[in-house]
Amino acid sequence: MDPSDSGYLLIADITGYTRFLKDSELKHARGILEQLFAALLDRLRSPFVLSNIQGDAILAHARAEAIADGQQVLDAVEALYCGFADARELMLHNTSCTCSACRNIANLDLKLFVHHGSYAEQSIAGRRELAGPEVILIHRLLKNSITATTGIRAYAAFTQAAVWATALVDYFDNVAHHVERDEQLGDTSLRVLDMRPAWQAHTAQNVVLVDDHAPRWFPDVTVDLPVPPDRSWHYLTDPDLRAAWGVGVVRLTRTGTDRGRVTAGTVDHCAHGDGQVMQFTVVDWRPCEHVTYHLSLPMGGIAPIMIRVSPIPSGSRVLVRAAKPLTPRILQQAVLRFMMRNVGKWAHNFWVQSLANMIEIAKRDAAKGLVVTMVSPPTQQDIRSAVDSCLAEF
Repeated sequence: MDPSDSGYLLIADITGYTRFLKDSELKHARGILEQLFAALLDRLRSPFVLSNIQGDAILAHARAEAIADGQQVLDAVEALYCGFADARELMLHNTSCTCSACRNIANLDLKLFVHHGSYAEQSIAGRRELAGPEVILIHRLLKNSITATTGIRAYAAFTQAAVWATALVDYFDNVAHHVERDEQLGDTSLRVLDMRPAWQAHTAQNVVLVDDHAPRWFPDVTVDLPVPPDRSWHYLTDPDLRAAWGVGVVRLTRTGTDRGRVTAGTVDHCAHGDGQVMQFTVVDWRPCEHVTYHLSLPMGGIAPIMIRVSPIPSGSRVLVRAAKPLTPRILQQAVLRFMMRNVGKWAHNFWVQSLANMIEIAKRDAAKGLVVTMVSPPTQQDIRSAVDSCLAEF
């Protein structure tokens, strides 16, 4: 057995799974479950790593040093639920089949459990398995009275240890509290997040991008970093790091968060050494994928700026793209664009030099072990085999 690691343990468990299989034709049930597992695994991304598929659930983990900030954990949990819910809704809308399996899709949902503590990885029959008392605890939480006491069916239950580890105590203060009692393990205090509002917000949110055809304020700036997308995202969006890589930046202050979490409407105030403060308002926040800002300009104008992060075999690619300034009135817009030409040149040089600084930061982090581990994702055959094992019980 390997030495213990400290970090996050995460289980995503399909609700209504047993009843679904008992009341459904197994031929159609197989395809439905394969699609749902594929959706979950597609949204399970670094810093979380899949341990295994366990019947109607997946078990994943993330080492403490791989988590840059607590919001990453919340973002990962919401991404898993939204990926599952999106896949379920797509099947519901696209099927005209009247079999029991297809009619019962709506009864399937997802519950998630997050814990923080020590665990060990051990090799069993060529597979990496997690072991330790904390792993036992999170599995015991699968059988609980959360829905009976809170009325929440689709939820993410965070143990108190996980809440403290995220450092988002204020965010969890207004979240439902539940205590799960176990004769052997004692009482476990949980904070229970309702996932339905998160998914509703996800479906209602518009995607705001600076697309390939938008007229540019300055040429695109691209750089490859030798760290995973979640680490690149942290460099780009953490206020405390902005001065570490941003040329001439002395500090960044942030307002308008949701109890510490960044959302659309959050404002970053970026102070430079010359006394200038630039105001960036978040209009689209897609963790570890892209963020789109509106940079405030004179005459009531804005400049849409998109920063996109995407995975590549060696780590991640960062793209910075800015559209030409916009104003409500066409005449003002022409004047503003003329005024902002030299600022656009300055902004281009800023991003070129700043991303060069970010490369050096990423190299140092990579040397500390925050590197991309090339783990092959489960194949469709792996998912089929897991589903076959589940169906064998029925």
